Amino acid sequence: MAGGLGEAGAADGAEEPDPGMESDDDSGAVIAMVGRQVRLWREAAGMRAAELGSAIGYGENQVYL
Repeated sequence: MAGGLGEAGAADGAEEPDPGMESDDDSGAVIAMVGRQVRLWREAAGMRAAELGSAIGYGENQVYL
């Protein structure tokens, strides 16, 4: 079908999007927001990043909030 829609509904010649990724994927923004919130909670509790890491079973270098 020239110029029409293919079997999957995509225009002929167009690449199909990866089903695991949406074009408006905001996962990076969500991760950053969660990180900021964890840092606020940690600071409110008077903990250093190393103390939080130890409390949750992570090394100091894995908690960099």
